[in-house]
Amino acid sequence: MRKKIAIAIALALGLSMVFGACTGTPEDSEAPAETGTAAETGTAAETEVAEELSSYDQIMKLLENPESALALSGIQPKEYASRADVPKGLPVTPKGAKDLKVAWAASQLGSEFFEGLRDSAQAEAKRLGMNEIILQSADLSLETQNEQIDDFVTMGIDALILNAVDLHAQAQKIKEVTDKGIPVVVTGPTAARPEYGLITAIISGSNESGYQVGQYVAEELYKKGEVQKVGFVIAKLEDADSNSRPCGWIAGYLSKAAEIDGSPYASKYDAILEAFNIWSEFKDKRKYDLTDKGLDLAWIGVGEGLDVAKGQAATADQLTGNPDTDIIVVEMDSMGYGAIQECKQQGKTPGKDIYVVTCANGARAALDYIKSGELMATATNIPFLPATTMVDIIYDLFVGGRAGASQSADTPEEAVVYYSDLPATSFMPTIAITSENVDKYYPTAPETEVEGTFATYDPWTPLSISEYNEFHKND
Repeated sequence: MRKKIAIAIALALGLSMVFGACTGTPEDSEAPAETGTAAETGTAAETEVAEELSSYDQIMKLLENPESALALSGIQPKEYASRADVPKGLPVTPKGAKDLKVAWAASQLGSEFFEGLRDSAQAEAKRLGMNEIILQSADLSLETQNEQIDDFVTMGIDALILNAVDLHAQAQKIKEVTDKGIPVVVTGPTAARPEYGLITAIISGSNESGYQVGQYVAEELYKKGEVQKVGFVIAKLEDADSNSRPCGWIAGYLSKAAEIDGSPYASKYDAILEAFNIWSEFKDKRKYDLTDKGLDLAWIGVGEGLDVAKGQAATADQLTGNPDTDIIVVEMDSMGYGAIQECKQQGKTPGKDIYVVTCANGARAALDYIKSGELMATATNIPFLPATTMVDIIYDLFVGGRAGASQSADTPEEAVVYYSDLPATSFMPTIAITSENVDKYYPTAPETEVEGTFATYDPWTPLSISEYNEFHKND
């Protein structure tokens, strides 16, 4: 299923999710976004400094604050410092695949994405000859997940896969685990900080997935002088994905509209920074007048969950009072199905009377909706990539010699050297799937198989810091 790919190809794929040759995702995340720009909220001196900084530098400053970084998940610095000296529970005692005891602390299993994570991880473990992964779900409870992690450690596990409920709040818990010689690999909505003792956190560049979809929608619908009334459906106001995807969508739409008008932004970062300031105020006030740029940001529906029912309820709460909505931007596919159902229930035909787009995950059902014309676009966030990659890392560390390992580690000792210096966060590639390319990405495996449930994907492995820095040395 997986094969070795050249670093140049991996970099090209990885950078499709980021903003040009020097973007990607922050080393922080997850708290309520601040309202207004740095210039609006700071002192006169801070305003003057902000005006002197480039858009890129202003974004990098924003990423230093977890509150503002919430809406910017997917933007990386141009260079990383080595993390080789950060304790990570390494080295480990090599073991055979059948002797490995691996646990998975799941944040939840409430959507096809999370079920895909679980199923593909188990399938990869089986392929590699490992025992079934021990799994428990916390149902989004931080306290429950920490208790489950303690139980796993008591069981004598060799490695932990953590789909974190709140990564920043669990940094100390990760240290407790790694201090016992148990390596931890992470996935979830939140970018990790360099000092966290995990191997790496494998997540999607959520701002970029929204950006790609926003660009497509503007390309299809934007006309100078016309205004699209837009509503947003998200899972949680405090979640990185829930903020970054719609924020990225605004940036992508504005960027493409400006390009169509013949007055493009000087850089992509200018559009990203403007969208960040817009989203911060819009999220607070629930209204934002962008009619001069073709958008009327009219409402946000919050589902407090990711499933179809939550998506439908969040849509119903707002669409009833805003029947003239033109576009509904939904955080992810599972909620999007509910939005489509609610549009129909209110007598609207998706794709004709109203447009629905999702900003992740590229599930088979979403692709079917694209084929039928009821969903305009989605973006990839393939659960197989983080799930199989985390299992592969653990296998390499304990067993070694896995065919297809990007670092060519024939032994666990060589794998430890390589995996000791990954970025704190490794971002998966993402692309928009639309009616124009849906056939290319439609799954070829049967729907009854794990790989038949999401869009096809190209093999991918995370880059080490030295590989990343080498690629960006001339930025």
